[in-house]
Amino acid sequence: MGRITTLHIGEQSTRLTTNTDPGMDSVLSLGTHELGAGPWRNEPPSPLELENAIAFAEDLLMPLMRALPAGTTLVTHDAHARHLVVVARPGEDPAPPLHLAQVEQVFNSLVAVSLGRPIASSGLPTRADFAAYVLILRELMHHLGFDTITVKEPIE
Repeated sequence: MGRITTLHIGEQSTRLTTNTDPGMDSVLSLGTHELGAGPWRNEPPSPLELENAIAFAEDLLMPLMRALPAGTTLVTHDAHARHLVVVARPGEDPAPPLHLAQVEQVFNSLVAVSLGRPIASSGLPTRADFAAYVLILRELMHHLGFDTITVKEPIE
């Protein structure tokens, strides 16, 4: 088994756990319903809500840059991540890792919708929790240096 960082983004918090010795377990007050000012009030979120959530996420993630062991593989069992794979790669095999560029592409589509692009033409879910998940994942991958995330089935 390689060096793995396991990610779980919940409603109220985000947890990162590594299997390195001695390991790391960080819980951040950052979740799909906890984006600084609480859950978003709009579905889809407004440009200002997105901007504020990005700043909030960055402030919480930056201290982890020094604490997270280098060279680990990012893995998640989150249902939102499995949904993100379907949205990012429609009709493709869901097994390969999801790349940061694919997460960015979905996030950019969310931004376009927040700026007025018709939601029906985007193929994106309109739920604010999905948009929050994508935003948190994007910021985490970008700022903590993960190029890919492996999305696995839920742990029973």
